[in-house]
Amino acid sequence: MHTIDRWTLKWEHGEATVQSLGAMLGPVRFDLGGGKSVSPLYVAPWKDDARWPGMMRALRGEWPCLPFGTVNAPEGLPPGFEPRHPSDDCNHGYGSNNFWQLVDRTSHSLSLRIDYPEDGEIERVERVIKVDPDAAALDISLTVHARREIVLPFALHPTFAVPVEGVEIIGCPHQGIHSYPAPVEPGVSKVLANRTAASPSALPTETGPLDATHLPLTAATEEIVQIAGCEPPFVLRYPASGADVLLDWNTEELPDALLWISNGGRKHEPWCGKNFALGVEPANSFFDLGRVVVPPRNHPLAERSGLRFLVETPRTIRYRISARPI
Repeated sequence: MHTIDRWTLKWEHGEATVQSLGAMLGPVRFDLGGGKSVSPLYVAPWKDDARWPGMMRALRGEWPCLPFGTVNAPEGLPPGFEPRHPSDDCNHGYGSNNFWQLVDRTSHSLSLRIDYPEDGEIERVERVIKVDPDAAALDISLTVHARREIVLPFALHPTFAVPVEGVEIIGCPHQGIHSYPAPVEPGVSKVLANRTAASPSALPTETGPLDATHLPLTAATEEIVQIAGCEPPFVLRYPASGADVLLDWNTEELPDALLWISNGGRKHEPWCGKNFALGVEPANSFFDLGRVVVPPRNHPLAERSGLRFLVETPRTIRYRISARPI
């Protein structure tokens, strides 16, 4: 069994750990001065359990997904959705489920790399995580090298902790919100499928609007919605820590953000009804379904097909996670 390596950066404003599996970032602690600190990134309750394959073994924090999305289409899709066959069986892509190499380490940065399978369109992916020496912030970049020109659904996967004390979704300006086209977790999910909403404070359900801006929710559920036309930074508030956490990215590349609200709704292993997490996932993708379905042309998100990667022209995606006192 492959051992998971972990490396930690420490600086005046915090501490951040990166692991070899999936190049996942987490946990992270931001120190805000005056005795305040916040640890906003999620670590799965089972922490590191080799019984589970791929990324599920030690799910945590933030990582890149190329190609982004599930390899299993959900049941209950409405008419007009055409099935597709994914090119591999790796949920969220090869890089999410395999081990990265540490290629460089300094006092303020970690550089990692993963080589993709030789028969694929992607040759390799490089990831650099740098601390901001003057702030409670991490600057992250991802550089993709392609063997052949290809458009692939792509997303970042920052996953935030939902403590018992709660987290508030302040969010960011946006154009609209679209619910998942099928029940996320059949018999459990509350939000009505294939609908629109103006705000995460009023998601449509059979019993009226659901306010999903204050987590954890009172009822067990699993939800995915896509926030279209984001204007980051996307802000989360941790009142018990006296901190706001900000996620900033380039919306010309990644125009939307998926919200994954995991609120104890998955009862099977390894979740066991104990998983509470909030994914805020900058994306150019049709939900997490771009690998397995083609949506109807009249769907508002039908054009979210992914990022184009060119041969001999590496593409670099940059983003930032930071914190500030309230």
